[in-house]
Amino acid sequence: MSKKKQKQKQTDVIIVGAGIAGCVLAFHLANSRFEVKVFEKEKLDNLGHDWCDSIEKKAFAYANIPPPKGKERKNDRDHLVILSPDFQSTIHLKHYDYWIVDRKLFQERLVALAEKAGAEFNFGVEIVEPIGRGQWVVGVKTKEEQVENARIVIDCSGKDRILAKNIEILDLNVEMKKKDKVKAYRELHKVTDGKIDWKNIPIDKNLLYYRYGFEKGFSWLNFEDNNHLEVGAGVGKGYSDRSPKAIVNDFINSKSNVENEKIRGGGGDILIRRPTTMVWYGFLAVGEAACQVVPTNGCGIGPAMIAAKMAAEVAADALRRKEVSINSLWQYQVNFIEERGRNHAALDMLRKHALLFSEEEFSFLLNKGIVTKNDLELMIQGKYKKIGLLKMFLAFFKGIKRIKLMLKMGKAAVMSNRIYSHYKKMPKEYNSRKYFEWLLGHMSLFEEIEQK
Repeated sequence: MSKKKQKQKQTDVIIVGAGIAGCVLAFHLANSRFEVKVFEKEKLDNLGHDWCDSIEKKAFAYANIPPPKGKERKNDRDHLVILSPDFQSTIHLKHYDYWIVDRKLFQERLVALAEKAGAEFNFGVEIVEPIGRGQWVVGVKTKEEQVENARIVIDCSGKDRILAKNIEILDLNVEMKKKDKVKAYRELHKVTDGKIDWKNIPIDKNLLYYRYGFEKGFSWLNFEDNNHLEVGAGVGKGYSDRSPKAIVNDFINSKSNVENEKIRGGGGDILIRRPTTMVWYGFLAVGEAACQVVPTNGCGIGPAMIAAKMAAEVAADALRRKEVSINSLWQYQVNFIEERGRNHAALDMLRKHALLFSEEEFSFLLNKGIVTKNDLELMIQGKYKKIGLLKMFLAFFKGIKRIKLMLKMGKAAVMSNRIYSHYKKMPKEYNSRKYFEWLLGHMSLFEEIEQK
């Protein structure tokens, strides 16, 4: 982190990154009459991914963002279907409380909302590092060596974590390991007359299909409308060398009624792990920059919107009180951990253990009902429920012929319960000694599984 060299005009808030989290933050803080500058390295025309994504319906209500409509919102799904890796299990979940949203159009709407509220966007400006003064983050430096100062600086730069990775304190600059990432890819294609099947399973155009556990990740099929099918895959990095693009193309090439021309799509790495520390002196991290993606489904937009609203409320209060230390901003960390973070941490522990299972073992767990429909619904929703002894016993009984596998399952349950309980003990007020002790305890719980 660079040291501050000269006094510059001070903005209330600087946000690095004009993605979903950055725009929601900018909208709320500007609406609260604060001066907000957003810096985004991409040009406006290049902003937003060229595909559709699932976003939790409740995230819109929580973040006070009007729900999608018109071309921005694709056909609603009746529910989600989970397929086992071997296609022997077809599990229909009860609900799919997500909207499927056009990312480009949604991004354009958010920028317009934030600009109307008074936020200033600076597109095509790349921020390279934070500016520090003592323990405080007081500004940012552009690629052209320009310095911009602010009372609060917020990192919304996504998986690049431009600011957080340069703050050498606590776990803000923790190295993101390959095994904390999923490489995802998707393509949208036109479908001509005829039905689509997936290994002899007929695909209902009103449902969303996930093949869970395949290549240490997942694959999916989703009809955006009656004539256009999205085919996607996410592969666990560090666990599988398979290309998600190859998986997508294999499916498309196997179907004579799916046209070869890609209409839109793309992909990249997604950070899927428990959250990092999100707060420092004059600093916040929101969205993927704080590792807030749901570890078990790769969905990060909903958590980012919810976290952005939380961060905006805490930051606005701190700015009004003219006290933007870590003590004043800590409530954002507490709120997110209580609402989402402890669930994500337990699911991350569960995910890391599950990644050690083979596809045959994972199929066995689904086919025998050891991983239940309710378990899958909770994982898709980003929620965790502590696993009781009775459930462990019943699961063990169902899988009695696979003792080693059930012992691995039992250990996964015990460790996930422990990390969930540990997160409940995170200090509600910032105390450097107590938080560091808590952080060391958290790291020790993950240490064994992360070495495998």
